[in-house]
Amino acid sequence: MNTPTFGSGKLNDGNIVCINCFKKINDVDPKVAFKLKNHSLNDIQNLFNKKINESEQTYSRLDDIKKQIQQLKISNSVSILGRREINELPEILAQTEIIDNIVQGTYNNGQGILVSTNRRLIFIDKGILYGLKVEDFPLDKISTIQYETGFLLGGIKIHTSGNIAKIENVEKSIARSFSEFVRDKLSQQKEISTISISEPDILDQIEKLANLKKKEYCLKMNLMNKRKNFLKNYEFIFNK
Repeated sequence: MNTPTFGSGKLNDGNIVCINCFKKINDVDPKVAFKLKNHSLNDIQNLFNKKINESEQTYSRLDDIKKQIQQLKISNSVSILGRREINELPEILAQTEIIDNIVQGTYNNGQGILVSTNRRLIFIDKGILYGLKVEDFPLDKISTIQYETGFLLGGIKIHTSGNIAKIENVEKSIARSFSEFVRDKLSQQKEISTISISEPDILDQIEKLANLKKKEYCLKMNLMNKRKNFLKNYEFIFNK
């Protein structure tokens, strides 16, 4: 059996891993591979089992995300050209986030996808050379969204607090439909917020009612005391 040099494949329970196993351990967790002598064979097996479970969960989440995208009935180019970014979505989206729209475009000279969820807009750029870039725009921070169109392509402008993010090279018709979709969603959220603010809280109503009852009771007791005092004085004068 080929083993790593300088005894780096030894475990603390006396077992020794081969070179191929050492490489796999290093791929899963380099820190464990670096201090392999501090771990047992059982620890290594648990490490691999944990990685397998995480991978299964990731693939399950990815399948769910792909189904969401398919149901949107958007351009196939997004699923094909944006597949690297879509594969990153399980690590980016929260479990309760739902995708309701998606477009492809360029942001800060990076080609990627702009994803709309029930919480935010997210631009994802999975570069071949420079890695992953993610920038999100929470819906409650977006003041407005605009679009502009040219002969073939268009752009989307996301206005946040003092900043404007411009997504360029978006398909002309999609730039318009995506912007109007997000604009309607923002409008609905503002209406909901206005209603929730204008309607008094039920606990406040109960408290106000209790205070009114208390004041009414105090006033009633005060009148009764005055009446008793008046009757006492009247009886005193009459008896006298």
